[in-house]
Amino acid sequence: MNTTTEGGLKIQMNKYNKKNKRGFTLIELLVTVLILAILMAIALPLYLSAIADSERKTCRANLQTIANAEMAYRVRTRTAFTTSILDLVPDLAAVPKCPNNGTYSVALTPATSFTVSCSVALHNAGGTGEPNGYSPGLNSQ
Repeated sequence: MNTTTEGGLKIQMNKYNKKNKRGFTLIELLVTVLILAILMAIALPLYLSAIADSERKTCRANLQTIANAEMAYRVRTRTAFTTSILDLVPDLAAVPKCPNNGTYSVALTPATSFTVSCSVALHNAGGTGEPNGYSPGLNSQ
């Protein structure tokens, strides 16, 4: 230990004095990393689930947009529905794109109706008891 005098007072200097302490101990760092790992283990699955859900909802909204354009096409042309998305371009601001790079298709059903579907299976699934794809008047989600 070193001793110095300041204004007549003797002060002992210890190299382990708490005023000179810098940094964190290994235990403090490990506890911090452990807490962060636990938070990530909880948050990451919830985040990924939210991303997948938002992609599905975006795709379902695109299916509804294409269905609305299909109805507008029928009114505008006074003919039957079309199976080509390109025929709907005048009624769409832009051709919708699936968040997972899926492709949209329109299938005519025998009862003068149609179903818009996506090539991504999870986006194509209807709600409880609903058919796959989006059919106006049949799907509510």
